[in-house]
Amino acid sequence: MAAASLLYFRPRMRILDRYVLGRFLAIFAMAMGAFIILFLVVDVVENLDQYIDAKMPRHAILAYYYYTLPWFISIGLPMATLLATFFSMGILHKQNEITAMKASGFSVRRIGASLLIAGLAISAGSFYLDDMFVSEGLRKKAEIQSQYLARQYRKKHKVKKQNIYLQESKNEVLAIDRYDHRTETAHGVYLQRYENGRMVARADFPTLKWDAESEAWLGEKYTLRRFEDTDDAQPWVLQGVDTMLTLTLNPLDLTRMSVTPEEMRYGELRRFVAGLTRNGIDPTRWAVNMHFKVAFAATSFIMVLFGLPLSIGRPRSSLAVGAGMSIMVIFGYYVAIKLGQSFGIKGVLPPMASVWIPNFIFMGLGFYLLAKLRS
Repeated sequence: MAAASLLYFRPRMRILDRYVLGRFLAIFAMAMGAFIILFLVVDVVENLDQYIDAKMPRHAILAYYYYTLPWFISIGLPMATLLATFFSMGILHKQNEITAMKASGFSVRRIGASLLIAGLAISAGSFYLDDMFVSEGLRKKAEIQSQYLARQYRKKHKVKKQNIYLQESKNEVLAIDRYDHRTETAHGVYLQRYENGRMVARADFPTLKWDAESEAWLGEKYTLRRFEDTDDAQPWVLQGVDTMLTLTLNPLDLTRMSVTPEEMRYGELRRFVAGLTRNGIDPTRWAVNMHFKVAFAATSFIMVLFGLPLSIGRPRSSLAVGAGMSIMVIFGYYVAIKLGQSFGIKGVLPPMASVWIPNFIFMGLGFYLLAKLRS
């Protein structure tokens, strides 16, 4: 008899989870699609005049939004998760289905268990989406911006993606067309030497690649030009296959100048922060953004925690009020985590604590509200 009861009980649990989760995923998919369309439309309307003024080709615009799409998905996930939780459970509550489930012996927390697991899965997926696609997409998007929308790009970003000019020494200037932090390779490098305000020599390198073993830059197929102190003299030219070049700049310096933390994957950021620390450079800004990647990924789970009590714990007639409260919750969360991020960058709080304290506060409130629900 006990075995028969157990066989009957286990499928019934799976049916309940599938039913609740099915409602949730249907609304989640619609909300996610609506947010993506909204973000695209708003961005196009906001930047359309810039595309026209810059005569940006159609393929570049399409590539720009192709690489921006993962970021739109990333920022839309928490909002879609909260709305899906609220409306899926709210509709079940309004139609007395929650009451029927409770009468069948299921507690409110058991009914929402599948959504909590879904929230964890979405949070994990959000982290890998950011790590695998968002960071790379933002880097590609920045390259398109710097190529076609250079003026607008410089207004919003302090880092330089292209045409980097540096004072290598008192008499030497280093120019770099582009730097790739992932391969630690500088492309289009020109080292110019001046005496009494006149260029006396210039070395051109198609690429300079960092050699960690020798802690120097390896230049291949370089061209060396020397200029005489007369206007009609032809420059003396020497071409070589490869050479090791010692500069005061290292990959850490170039990365800080040419890359934003958002464009780096979590593992890259972790190694970069460790490198800054070893070299005695303050890594605070980069460390805060490294921890932020993980902390922000937990947002979807936190939204489920708040969505459950807001949808089930309210009167059946106040669906609009609950939706308004949901918007206030996510807005308050975004303000809190961004404020914490600012405190971390300013050094008011340790990097990890600055982005995780808001998460712990909201998680604690969510569990408290969920625990107060009548089973």
